[in-house]
Amino acid sequence: MLKDGMPVVHFSSFAPVAEMILQSLPVEKDKEAQKAPAIKNFDQLRQRLNSQARFLILDLEFFQDQQKHRNGVAQIAGRMFETQSSFHYYLYAQNMSAERQLAFLRQYDLRLSEVNEYEVRQIFNRIFHFIAVERPDYIVSWDNGTDFESLNYEANRLKIRKEDRPWRTIQSLDLEKLVAKEVWKSKSGISLEKMCRLLHLPRVKYHQAQNDVIAIEQILKFYARDLERELNYR
Repeated sequence: MLKDGMPVVHFSSFAPVAEMILQSLPVEKDKEAQKAPAIKNFDQLRQRLNSQARFLILDLEFFQDQQKHRNGVAQIAGRMFETQSSFHYYLYAQNMSAERQLAFLRQYDLRLSEVNEYEVRQIFNRIFHFIAVERPDYIVSWDNGTDFESLNYEANRLKIRKEDRPWRTIQSLDLEKLVAKEVWKSKSGISLEKMCRLLHLPRVKYHQAQNDVIAIEQILKFYARDLERELNYR
């Protein structure tokens, strides 16, 4: 039967309607499949650096948790490659030594009741917001094993879902491992400071997160150049 020229469809229940609606919705892709392609050599790195891909450079520094015999995150910094967008945070933790806690309070001129703004949960929220705004395709670190292990430890403690952790959902690049494979043809790494010396890059005060991020960016800029063309240029 027609009503206003349109066929009338009768359903004995709402199940077919629900099925039709669900079938019409776009299928959400697996987050792993949405990752940017992995970078496996210097040619791919140069191509990506000179493309529209967005790189977040990340570095962490740690304190030694004497009670749990593990590293705790003391400092974290990030910077979008070749932009002014960046973050830099010192973190406060109850498991720091008493001397370190006191130094932190003096550094920021804080009362003990005010330090919650500098604890891991609050800092993670700020960084996650930064990443949501900047939408990087890659997270670049220099030896990210310890960094990601500590980030996962804190995320587990805070009960953050794996699919909500940017270092898991965004393609990562361990620049130290890539350099070791491409330059030294081995698995043994090299310190960030030594690598910068070998490339004659400007010196920074190493082992401070905000400075190491700058050093990593300088290495990326070096490998963004077409070195073969420059060497063979007449």
